[in-house]
Amino acid sequence: MATSGLIPLKQLWKMLESCAPGYQKEAREHNWLVTWNDRSYPTLPRGPHGKRENPGIERGHIRQLIRQLEVPQDCAKKHLPQLR
Repeated sequence: MATSGLIPLKQLWKMLESCAPGYQKEAREHNWLVTWNDRSYPTLPRGPHGKRENPGIERGHIRQLIRQLEVPQDCAKKHLPQLR
């Protein structure tokens, strides 16, 4: 179970599907490259070594991604209550 400081990666992808339609993600060796509307966030962590099925991502990374991609804040907070 994730703590209040971590947000499951699958929950982040669902938020982006709703709030940033057409976003793209590319898995790299240690991180994800996320792009939307000609903006990119190249350093979203993939999580600890191992399975990496649905790792918890720190809220700070997600907040920075939202700012950098200019995802509407109200929509993101609606889908990710941990950001409030």
